Amino acid sequence: MNSSVLTHHGILGQKWGVRRTPAQLGRSKNSSGKKTASDDSHDDYKKAHSGKSVKTMSDAELRSKLNRLQMERQYSQLSKSDVNRGKKYLDTVIKAGTTVATVTSTALTIYNNIDKIRKIVTPESS
Repeated sequence: MNSSVLTHHGILGQKWGVRRTPAQLGRSKNSSGKKTASDDSHDDYKKAHSGKSVKTMSDAELRSKLNRLQMERQYSQLSKSDVNRGKKYLDTVIKAGTTVATVTSTALTIYNNIDKIRKIVTPESS
């Protein structure tokens, strides 16, 4: 009888059927599977999106928060315009492609049925 060797390529000490949590794997994700904003965020972002009351902020903190939020808004508006421009171009290309496909289909139908069309257009004289 041929003896075979059983090898295991898993994690040393890992039990069968037991899953590791994302925290154990070093991944921090929210419920939708995306990384949370706090993982990759900057100090400016954290300051601008803190839950601190406006009344308790100093003038400098408030100015800093407003500047950050205004820059985020401007960035999102610029990003949307680029997407809209691309979407318009794509819509134009799709419409042109649809028109070409329709014309080609019609021409092919006419070509394939030319004999039938001739019979309809030119009536036979008895």
